Amino acid sequence: MLKDIPFNKVTIADLSDRTGINRQTFYYNFRDIYDLTLFMIEDELLPLIDGEKDFSICMLKIYDYFIGHRQMLLNIYSHIEIREINHRLESAVKHVAETMVDDVIIDFPLSAENKEVAVKFTALMISEFTSRWIGLGAPEQRERFSRFADLLECNMKSTIRFLHEEK
Repeated sequence: MLKDIPFNKVTIADLSDRTGINRQTFYYNFRDIYDLTLFMIEDELLPLIDGEKDFSICMLKIYDYFIGHRQMLLNIYSHIEIREINHRLESAVKHVAETMVDDVIIDFPLSAENKEVAVKFTALMISEFTSRWIGLGAPEQRERFSRFADLLECNMKSTIRFLHEEK
């Protein structure tokens, strides 16, 4: 529906009619259409990146998902506050950040406290980067996105080395 209908025009009644799910069932599982939409993105995105240890490949999987759902994504972005989107996708982003940090700290061990700092910093970089990319209209520039993902990975590795040496 979000490919064809502006986000602010989708109603629970429309959704119920189209899916055959009654409104009570919907409200039993979700607060509102925003909650459903963010759940759907999280539910589809996590399995795509689960277990991926290569940062660049992981970021390109995120890119490919968003490009494949570009119209829906832009529709959502224009109606849901970015903080809410980032908050909802926090577990997916944190998962990516933890996987990447775990891979790097094999060579540069960190204390639990510094690992948490590295994960939070990496997750923030990923969230900010993707938010700004979406804000630009999610341009279909795979090579440029890949290059920025490489820069994020380099920054994350530098952060970990810095925290490792700080001990």
